Amino acid sequence: MKKLVLTIAVAAAMLLSACDSGPFASADAIRTRATQNLTQKNFTEAAKTAEELIKKTPDAYDGYYLAAQARAQLGDKNAALAALESAIKKGLKDDKDIVNNANLQPLLNMAAFTELMDSSFPKREKTILSVGGSNAAGGAVGISESKEKTVIRAGDIVVEMPKD
Repeated sequence: MKKLVLTIAVAAAMLLSACDSGPFASADAIRTRATQNLTQKNFTEAAKTAEELIKKTPDAYDGYYLAAQARAQLGDKNAALAALESAIKKGLKDDKDIVNNANLQPLLNMAAFTELMDSSFPKREKTILSVGGSNAAGGAVGISESKEKTVIRAGDIVVEMPKD
């Protein structure tokens, strides 16, 4: 009898662990749901699902990064910035992905965002000036600077000047 009860309990636990939602959902299933919600622009649900992922895997950066994206799109810039900072501290290393992520665009003009990026990625290329997303020629317009060079972009024309 004890063996039967134990077998049923193990089988039930295995079934519950395979669920895609609820307290027994796997981290992969939760991550997939959060990503799908972001893609579908369901940012409120994406934020909730990202928080589930953070609870499930608090030492991984991806839940925080997903939360940052959802919060930025919901207009909660301070929460987005805090989540992004946590993601970076937990191991997010791709500064270009952060800057180019469409969901994080609302943060780009914040001084706190620039300070976070500069302190977290000291060797990154810094944008000094960026106007709009494009010009009449269809390309980006801006000036960016790294330790080695300054890059000036105007449409499809790019001028790189080495530092002295």
